Amino acid sequence: MAEQVAVLEPDSINPKAQQILTAARQVFVEQGYGSASMDVIARTAGVSKATLYAHFTGKDALFAAMVGTECRRLSAGLDAPSFDEGDVRATLRQVATRFIEMLMSGRALAIYRIVVAESPRFPELGRIFFETGPDRLLGRFADFLQRADERGTLSVAEPRRAAGQFIGMVRGEVYLRRLLGIEPAAAEGEIERHIESCVDLFLSHYARR
Repeated sequence: MAEQVAVLEPDSINPKAQQILTAARQVFVEQGYGSASMDVIARTAGVSKATLYAHFTGKDALFAAMVGTECRRLSAGLDAPSFDEGDVRATLRQVATRFIEMLMSGRALAIYRIVVAESPRFPELGRIFFETGPDRLLGRFADFLQRADERGTLSVAEPRRAAGQFIGMVRGEVYLRRLLGIEPAAAEGEIERHIESCVDLFLSHYARR
């Protein structure tokens, strides 16, 4: 049976549970799910095992809660101010910049690697990761593209598909190389040039003729 994933809102977590979740993230990232033990997590958190089990019934439940909560926390970084309806290029840059910054952060990379590695054990994790992160941004961005189409600024017959195409371009090789550890950090100006080229290519197809 698939393990249920508890998605806790960061602002609603009590201090002791947050202390445990912080320690759990550290241990799971450093040791992986299989090698991590509740003893080590309790010791890292500075709590007794009784306290640990009072908050989480076992390692499965703790792991699921940790990933779900981290996904929710990371996705908060995508809640940008309202898009500039009058400047499509500026909005495309804004979306691309916020998305790539979130993707390239060490925290997001660590959680993504865990989700990919452990999704066969926890089928819900992939869904939670997608719905609380990428899907949330794609939905807002697709709504913006639809409004731009209605105003005549862009010509976008399928806003959701177009949003996915743009985000896919932004993710691109820059993110893949970072994810695989080929290049720990992008060269100066590389991200900016990458974003600008994505914006240019997107507008070359979807700008109203």
